[in-house]
Amino acid sequence: MLIRVGMEENPGILYTAWALDFPGCFANGKDEAEALLNLPRELLEFDYWVRLHTVEPWFELDGMDFHVDETFTVFRIQHKGHEYEVNAFFQDDLRPLTSTEIEQALKVLQWQQEELLAGIEFLTPDQLNLIREGQRWSILGIVRHVALAELWYLGNLGITTPQLSSDEDPVSAIEKSYIAIVDSLPGLIGDHRQTEHAQEVWTARKIVRRLLWHRRDHIDHIRQLLGVI
Repeated sequence: MLIRVGMEENPGILYTAWALDFPGCFANGKDEAEALLNLPRELLEFDYWVRLHTVEPWFELDGMDFHVDETFTVFRIQHKGHEYEVNAFFQDDLRPLTSTEIEQALKVLQWQQEELLAGIEFLTPDQLNLIREGQRWSILGIVRHVALAELWYLGNLGITTPQLSSDEDPVSAIEKSYIAIVDSLPGLIGDHRQTEHAQEVWTARKIVRRLLWHRRDHIDHIRQLLGVI
C-alpha cells in the first residue's frame, strides 16, 4: 500500500509527517527522517484505535510503502501586531472531501470527544485547574483552547460558529465546538472553497486534517500530564 506523505517542516522546532489519505494520522520528529520513521507506528496505532471502536474499519495497512509527495516549510509573519505562524497547506488539501471521508472524520471526532470527556470526568478540581511547571494551561485550559481553536478553524472557511463567553465553562465550550463541527462537516462534502487568513490558505480538507490532529495532539497532552503515557 502506497502511503502518500505531506511533510511539514518547522526547522529547529518540529517536523510533522501527514499521511494524506488517512485524516487523523500524523507523526512528529526532530527532523524529516525521524518523522518518517515514526509514521508507520503511528498509522498502526491509529488502525488499532479505530478497530477498538468499530467492527468495520475502513483500511488495511499491508505492505506499507511511504512516499513524500509534498513538503511545506512553516514561516512566520507579523499580523495585527503579533507573530503569526503560517502552517502547512498542501496541494492535496485542494481535493474536495467525499461523503465517505466526512463520515469517517465524524466517527473519529465522536470517539475523540468521548475519550476526552471520559479522561477528565473523574478528575478533582485541583487536578483540572493546576498549571504544572513549564505548562501554559491547566487541563481545563487545554480543553478551552481546543474548543476555541476548532471554532477558529471553521471560521476561517466562513462557517458561522457560536460565540464563547470569556467565562464559558471549558466542558460546555468543547461540547459547543463539537456540535458546531458535527453540524458543519456534512456541508463540506464536495466543497471547493479556498480562503486565506494572514497568508495562510484554508480549504475543507485542511480544516478536517487540522481538526483531527489538534484534538489528538491535546488528548495525548492531557494524558501525558496525568502520567497515562
